[in-house]
Amino acid sequence: MINLRDYQSDIMRRTYNSMLSGNRRPLVVAPCGSGKTVIFCDLAGRTQAKGKRIVVLVHRIELMAQTLGTFTQLGVSMDTIEVHMAFSYSKHLDRHLKPDLIITDEAHFSAANTWMKIYQTWPDVCVIGFSATPCRLDGKPLGDIYDDLIETVTTADLIKQGYLSPYRYFAPAIADLSALKKKGSDFDQLQAESILATKAVYGDVIKTYREKANGKKTVIYCTTVNHSKAITEAFRLEGYQSEHIDGTTPEKERAKIIDRYRRGETQILSNVDIVSVGFDLPDIECCIMLRPTCSTALFIQQTGRALRPLPGKIAIILDHVGNYARHGLPDDQREWSLSERIQSRPEYRDDGRLNVRMCRECFFTYPTGPDVCPNCGAPVISTREEIKNIRNIQLAEIQQGRRERAAEAVQGKSLNECRNLQEVMAWCKQNGKKSGFGYLHAKRKGMVR
Repeated sequence: MINLRDYQSDIMRRTYNSMLSGNRRPLVVAPCGSGKTVIFCDLAGRTQAKGKRIVVLVHRIELMAQTLGTFTQLGVSMDTIEVHMAFSYSKHLDRHLKPDLIITDEAHFSAANTWMKIYQTWPDVCVIGFSATPCRLDGKPLGDIYDDLIETVTTADLIKQGYLSPYRYFAPAIADLSALKKKGSDFDQLQAESILATKAVYGDVIKTYREKANGKKTVIYCTTVNHSKAITEAFRLEGYQSEHIDGTTPEKERAKIIDRYRRGETQILSNVDIVSVGFDLPDIECCIMLRPTCSTALFIQQTGRALRPLPGKIAIILDHVGNYARHGLPDDQREWSLSERIQSRPEYRDDGRLNVRMCRECFFTYPTGPDVCPNCGAPVISTREEIKNIRNIQLAEIQQGRRERAAEAVQGKSLNECRNLQEVMAWCKQNGKKSGFGYLHAKRKGMVR
């Protein structure tokens, strides 16, 4: 019997209830670091005990080894449980026995052709998906695959309960990305590389790292392979043990690089789309974001790598590309859906103020609220756009108030009893007259010139 945390037991209970109510493909939302692997290992073990055959699908070789290790650590026998990479499993479905249950790890990849081939081969087999970001990386929903969304604990909850690390978020701008264009559903990463790949930018990145996170085990997210290799070399020249990894790195070499990083021989690991989804290493203390993205899902997956807990740990996130302005902060509450695509977080609140504020003195980034920076105490200075927004909203509120007062003033009155243009227009609206009629009346009465 696996000892689950309270919220993990709640996820199990709600998943069972979903399937008992007739759903065949529930999708479980569980934040990065919440222990999804432990939950579905327990689920697989309980299902196996009923004489059922289970297949667990993962999308990368590192996650396969990690998952198998968790099964072993928890003492779950693998008699009728198989763990496979979806890509290789889909190639030889005829060699495998039909499972009774498919568990999909990192279910936001479910819409890929390899995964869909598996589901379509056995359309009557139940599928349970697990993901911290239950949508495609481009934000589109997964309702064409899953039939129920199970949401329980949030990232903010887990930080409060001590199951995830608190963090400090800094967003020093290092380059002007205002001209950055989109390519497909995300930014053009080659264009981003051309903007970010300069010695001056690398110098600023290293300077910020020294000031905010010097010596901490760090992962860097880059735009392209060349970009990642260049920033790796820049850190090496400054005396840091730094290595690069990407999808083309040979499997054996990739394993050696990750092993050196796990053991602490490598201090900084730079990558392109490798150390994001499912990569579990609690002593990652800092992440540096050098990849601008339109994908809220990718943003959450990447920042989540630094939030694994250790005693006394406070994670550092260095966002050099303004991702916070597009997506908010890692522990913001988000509304997930199986029918609606996830929307980027609005930059401004309904009152015109920024949702997330960045201190101009120390670059500390935090939800708008305090009058001074919580990190350095510098007074809040509103941006020009923020001031403009607030003034426009205040003007709109004043105008709305005038309209409401005018409407009340002309109730039951004749047109000739109206005292000003605002009241004439209110009277016309109440009596089905066009605004042009009211304007001419007001002009004859000398209310307008």
